[in-house]
Amino acid sequence: EQVAGVLSLSPSALARRLTEQGLNFRALREEALRHLAESLLRDSNLTLSEVGVRLGYTEQSAFTRAFKRWTGVAPTQWRSRLGVTLSDAGR
Repeated sequence: EQVAGVLSLSPSALARRLTEQGLNFRALREEALRHLAESLLRDSNLTLSEVGVRLGYTEQSAFTRAFKRWTGVAPTQWRSRLGVTLSDAGR
């Protein structure tokens, strides 16, 4: 409803337009969250909890499950594959 309002559309009109393009709001939201999570995880000053909170998750475990669903790996594994380690500020 909020996104539709910003676009000056009714929720049903937004859903209809997305469907016409072969898209749906949930998939777009999940993709945007995944990209944002990956960007935030590159910041060695942020803990996993801080990344989760910035994405709107109240529990780190919920963020970890979502990230694993999106990427197939846990956020800690994803970070280690990139060579990102927490700085002293992020510990």
